[in-house]
Amino acid sequence: MSMSMGNVMDLKITHEKLNGTHYLELEGEVQSYTAPKLKKILDPLSEKTKQDIIIDVEKIDFIDSVGLGVFAGVLRSTNRNNSTLMLRGMTNRVRRLFEVTGLIEMVEASKNKKTISFLS
Repeated sequence: MSMSMGNVMDLKITHEKLNGTHYLELEGEVQSYTAPKLKKILDPLSEKTKQDIIIDVEKIDFIDSVGLGVFAGVLRSTNRNNSTLMLRGMTNRVRRLFEVTGLIEMVEASKNKKTISFLS
């Protein structure tokens, strides 16, 4: 099942479910105008138990505090529900945003440094 969420202001979200894992690809900006659409998609996924959610953030140009708040909220929800949240393709720019805000302390880099997964 593949479905594209289309352009929401400056954010394109593509969502696909394969073998029980949810794959999302984000392109554009995750900011105050686009973050609610991302939250609307991620919240129900993160509230289910034992879900695997992989988000490709390689094509993200910008994330503001509202966007970072969406990721933090989804992290808390996945932890409560024994689910896994992974960020794939984190660029240096996005990584710096996570570092400046302290969110990077909540993540663990995988061996290939291309995938970031939130800690439980």
